Amino acid sequence: MHNDTRPGDPTTVSARNFRALWAGAAVTNLADGVVKLTLPLVAVSMTDSPALVAGATLANTLPWLLFSLPAGALADRVDRRRLIMMMAAARALVLAVLVGVILASTLPLVGLYVGALLLGTAEVFADTTRMSVVPMVIPRNRMESAFAKLTATETAANEFIGPPLGGLLAAAGLAVALGAGGIGYAGALLALAVMTGHYRGTGYLRPATNAWGLRADIREGIRYVWQARILRTLLLVAGAASGCWAAWMAVVVVYAITPGPMNLNRAEYGLLIGALGVGGVVGASAAPALTRWLGRPFLLAASMASFAVLLAAPAITSSPRLIAVTTILGGVGSGAWNVTYSALRALVVPDEMMGRYSGVSRLTSWGSMPLGALVAGLTAELISVRAVFWGGAAVCALAFGATVRTVTSPEFRQVEAGTQERPWSIS
Repeated sequence: MHNDTRPGDPTTVSARNFRALWAGAAVTNLADGVVKLTLPLVAVSMTDSPALVAGATLANTLPWLLFSLPAGALADRVDRRRLIMMMAAARALVLAVLVGVILASTLPLVGLYVGALLLGTAEVFADTTRMSVVPMVIPRNRMESAFAKLTATETAANEFIGPPLGGLLAAAGLAVALGAGGIGYAGALLALAVMTGHYRGTGYLRPATNAWGLRADIREGIRYVWQARILRTLLLVAGAASGCWAAWMAVVVVYAITPGPMNLNRAEYGLLIGALGVGGVVGASAAPALTRWLGRPFLLAASMASFAVLLAAPAITSSPRLIAVTTILGGVGSGAWNVTYSALRALVVPDEMMGRYSGVSRLTSWGSMPLGALVAGLTAELISVRAVFWGGAAVCALAFGATVRTVTSPEFRQVEAGTQERPWSIS
């Protein structure tokens, strides 16, 4: 990586820093995969209400709706690596408390919700900030391949290794699974400590302690994204797909685990969720080659189509094998989308705006997740679980149509080629 460094690259670009960030992301996402599978299982052990079970996912994802914009603005004001480290420590502490009350058999359902909310809040600040650090440790001409490595690793850890591991650990005990997640966050803290240099965004002028300026930063970030029509449209369709994805995740546990139609046990459910990771690793790893072969427009459109298939499958069948295949396909689309769009964004958005842009991006794509979980819980309670899958498939089909129109437009080709004059650039 050192040989690829160019005069315009940040001084923090180095193989050591990239490897440390990569390792920290891998361990963090492994812990995420274990914890996010375990939280609904804890809820299922406490209630059989689909709405109350979905409440665990709602609480864990609600911070994306509440704190994405402040997290993005803060990422442009402070040392980004230190902020990520603080959030890793906070998550380890929250899980230690949850493990203690579970072992003492004193955890109420509302306590689970509070813990999920705190974990989600720390995740918002850490993940939003991490996206801003990536362009600071890799050369611009290696952006797509670096995002492919990161996304493949994160997907493998979060969705392929983490959930099956979480299922096995949960079979041994829910406290064991949550405790393992806490150890993972502590490991991420150690990995990030290896990085060298300062990671405050370049070109930022306002004092880091100016609270009024934080609100101004948020407004500036929203205005930036709103004026970038192509990026804005892709964010909106990604947000729609993420909401449907969260709806699927919120209720599939009820559909899958005995006495649900799929009749799976906890370990088998972990393998089903892990199928997302299998596809995600394949999609992320293949994304650079597929981009060169098929082009970004085709890859983005095909990825969105795979989300519709993921949602439609359990509405049509309860066959574990068929649903596992379509789950893998959805994971392929997710991995390919994340790499393709992330690389495009990193090449277009300037560093001084990267944190705020990431905040708006996360608000759109992840902030829709608690809404999807809420709608899923209510729909499953009042109508049926299958109605959730049918509705999600319909929304993803509409998002696919919007994606096709966007990526086939002349404006998209101009943005991709870097020839468009940017009306949304900072003056």
